[in-house]
Amino acid sequence: MAREKILVAEDEEDILQICIRLLESQNCQVTAVKDGRLAVEAARRERFDLLLTDLKMPRLDGLETARRIKELYPEIVCVIMTGFGTMETAIRALQLGVDEFLVKPFTPNMLTTAVARAMEKVRLRRENIRLRALIPLFELSKTFMSTVATGQLLRRVLEIAQQETRADKAALILLSKDDRPLAVHVRGDSDIEAMLGDELAIGLALVSKQVAIPLGQKSPALLLPWIERLAQAGIRTAIVTPLRSKTKPLGVLLVTKDHPQDVFAPSDAEMLSILCGQAAIAIENARLFEEIQRAYEELKELDRLKSEFINIAAHELRTPLAILMGHASLLLEELDGSAGQRMEIIVRHAVRLRELVNDLLTLRYLEAGMTRLRPEPCDVRELVETTMSDLEFFIQEKGQTVQVFIEKELPPIVVDHQRLHLVLSNLLSNAVKFTPAGGNIIIRGWLEGNAALISVQDSGIGIPPHEIEKIFERFYQVEDSLTREYQGIGLGLSIVKGVVDLWQGRIWVESELGAGSTFTFTVPQAVAIMD
Repeated sequence: MAREKILVAEDEEDILQICIRLLESQNCQVTAVKDGRLAVEAARRERFDLLLTDLKMPRLDGLETARRIKELYPEIVCVIMTGFGTMETAIRALQLGVDEFLVKPFTPNMLTTAVARAMEKVRLRRENIRLRALIPLFELSKTFMSTVATGQLLRRVLEIAQQETRADKAALILLSKDDRPLAVHVRGDSDIEAMLGDELAIGLALVSKQVAIPLGQKSPALLLPWIERLAQAGIRTAIVTPLRSKTKPLGVLLVTKDHPQDVFAPSDAEMLSILCGQAAIAIENARLFEEIQRAYEELKELDRLKSEFINIAAHELRTPLAILMGHASLLLEELDGSAGQRMEIIVRHAVRLRELVNDLLTLRYLEAGMTRLRPEPCDVRELVETTMSDLEFFIQEKGQTVQVFIEKELPPIVVDHQRLHLVLSNLLSNAVKFTPAGGNIIIRGWLEGNAALISVQDSGIGIPPHEIEKIFERFYQVEDSLTREYQGIGLGLSIVKGVVDLWQGRIWVESELGAGSTFTFTVPQAVAIMD
C-alpha cells in the first residue's frame, strides 16, 4: 500500500490506538484525533486521502464531520465506523458520499480490508485524473503542432483550463524579460485584467508554487494583497498555477469561480499543474519560433537590400567602365614604349573590373530567376580550347602546364554554349589562380550514363575539409579578407553552382590540403529551354 495520508477520528482510546497501529503497519501516514471538530480543524491545515471516523462522537458526529471535510475536499474517501447503524443513517451516509461502513466490533483484518477497498478508490480516482488530464493536453499538443502563433496558443490554453475546471474566469499573466507583466490574456469576464493592475499582476505572476484558495482559510502572507482584491470582486475560489521554463518563471494561469459554494476539486489542481507544465514548454517554443522568424525576416530584408545595392551598383558601373575601356584601348594602339606598357596595365585591370561587374550581374540574374538557357549542340573539346585561349596570358605568366583529356566517345552535348563557357572559365581561372608557378592543371571530359561529366583538376593549395561545404556560398573565401594572397570577391564558384543547378546538373569537389583540388560537374545530354 502506498503512503496515503489518513485522518482517524475516534473518541474511544483503545480503538483509536488499534487503528493507528494497524494503518501504520500498512505504510500509511496517520493523523489521529478524538472528536469531529478536531478532525475538521486538522483537515483545514492539510489535505488527506481518506477519513476514517466513528459515527457517534461528542461535539460533532461522524456524518457531520464527513460533510464538513467533504466541503473542503469533495474527492476525499470516507469510511464510517459504527455500532449503531440504522436505515436512516445509511441513507444519509450515501447522500454524503460515504464509501465504506465498518461495523463494530471488527477484527484487524476487517479494518485493513475496508481501508484497502477505500484506498483502491483513491488510486482509481487519481488514475482517472491523469487520464482526464491527457485529453486537454492532447488538444493542446494538436494546437501547438498546428500553429506557432503565441496568441492562438494562449487562447487555447485558457479555453482548456476554463472548460476542464468549469471556471467562471481564466487569465494568463505572462512576464517580460525584466519581470514586468508583458500581457494579461483573459477568458470570461474581462474585469480580472482591470482588477489586477501592474503591481498586483507582477506579484501574482511571480508565485512559484500552485495555490488553491477557498477564500476565508488561512493563506500565505505573500498572497494576502491580491486575495483581498479578489474578495472585493466577489470571487470566493481561485487556483493560481505557475508556468515555468527550465530556467525562469514565465507567468501564471489563474482560474476563478464566483459562487461562494462552487469550489474546485483536487483533480482540477492536478490537471492544471500538468497543463501548465506542457503549456510553458509550448509557449517558450512558440516565442522562440517567433524570434527566429523575426530574425529571418530581418535577414531576408537585409539580403534583399544587399542584392538591390549590388544590382544598382553593377549597372551604374558598366557605363563609365565601358567608356574607360574604349578610350584606354584607343590610347593603347597609339602609344608605345613605357607609356604603352602602363596603358596595357590599365586595360588589363579594366578588363578584370569588367569581369567582376559581370559576375555581380550574373549572380543577381541567377538569384532572381531571370536567366534563360538556350541549349544547342556543343563540342566540349572546342569549348575547352576556347576557354584555355582566353586565359592563355595568365597560364603562360605562371609557367603552368594544362593537359586536356576528352574521351573520343563523348559526342557533342546539348547545352547553353555561353553558360557552359562561363562555368569552365571560372573553374579554370580558379585552378590557374591557386596553382603555384610551374604547376599542372588537367581538364577531363567523359560520358557516364546519359550525362556528360567534366572535371578541372589543379595541383594547388587545396581546401581544408571544414571549408568544403561552404565554398559554393556567395562571397565566401577560404582566406581572411584582410590578409589573403589571391584576388577575387568570392563569386566565381557561387555562379558556377547556380548555372549547373539551372540545367539540373550536379557539381562537387574533392580536395586534399596542399595536394590540389578537383571540381567535377555534370551536364545532361539535352536541356530544354527554361523561362
